[in-house]
Amino acid sequence: MEPKQPNESQILADVAELRDRFSHTQTLYKEVAALLFFRYGVTPTANKLYQLVRKGSMSAPAQALQTFWEELRDKSRVRLDVADMPEELQALTGELLARIWQEALSHSKQQMEHYQIQADERVAQAQAQTRQAQSELEAGQGDLKRAQAQIAQYHDNLQRAGQEQAALKQDLLHANQRQNELEIEKQGLQQELRRQSEQFTLDLERLQKAIELTEERAQANERRALLEIDKERSIQTRLRQHIEEAEQTNKALRQAHEQELNQQQDLLQKLRQELGQEQGERRALQAALDISHSLAKEIQGQVQILRTRTALLERENDELRKKAQLLSQELKQAQSQPVRSLRLKRRLIKSDSEK
Repeated sequence: MEPKQPNESQILADVAELRDRFSHTQTLYKEVAALLFFRYGVTPTANKLYQLVRKGSMSAPAQALQTFWEELRDKSRVRLDVADMPEELQALTGELLARIWQEALSHSKQQMEHYQIQADERVAQAQAQTRQAQSELEAGQGDLKRAQAQIAQYHDNLQRAGQEQAALKQDLLHANQRQNELEIEKQGLQQELRRQSEQFTLDLERLQKAIELTEERAQANERRALLEIDKERSIQTRLRQHIEEAEQTNKALRQAHEQELNQQQDLLQKLRQELGQEQGERRALQAALDISHSLAKEIQGQVQILRTRTALLERENDELRKKAQLLSQELKQAQSQPVRSLRLKRRLIKSDSEK
């Protein structure tokens, strides 16, 4: 039985069918290896299996291929013991020879009587195929070495990937822990934010109430200030009236004192004239002279008293003038500085009491 020429599209179709039938990775790789070896006469390799199946890691087809050869070797029970030949190569050679031998033996038994000559030819062909297989095995040995090197490299990559995966898992664990901590912190911040928001609302309400109370107090203070200003204006008006009245009174007193002084001076002049007349008639009117002399002394005493009273009135008038000037100055200061209204009020009250 001649092996069929391998058709890549047919192989892919058969592999797709096997993929639907077998879900287990190792079983699928072994079935694909059997398909290549028995149906298409292609020696399966780990790279070929992985290119067709592309499932799992690179170690999966190598492990499945090793299991396939072990099972095939156990079934064929053909072993080759050649010195200096690697065990893997011995297994591949034994399996290939067992397959060829079994096929040749089966074919020879079936057609021994009718195809004796064809059997010899097939034996020769089998030998040629054996030599070709030997060449393929030698080439496969190189492929096997390269595959082993690739497997070693893949193994190193797998170890590094495992280490990176472990590091990533550790980072992921730390990230999850940090995320949990951040979530707890976020919840705490949200609670604190809600508490501060509630406190801010309460403080805002209290502040609004305080502002309203302050505005009410400010309005009340403004009303009181306006009342105080009106009172101060009334006091200033009364103060001006008192000053005007004091000036008028002082003026009237001064005029009265001057008029009385003039009258006394006129009276004194008149008395002097009468005294002169009486001195001319001194002899005749000695008794009248004595009386006139006494009267003159009495008038002089009254004049002295009037002068004293006039001096006192002038001094009092000066004091009233000074007080009027002082009150005028305080009035001007009270108009420029309303805060001194209370002191001015006290002085006015004191001035009124002195009057």
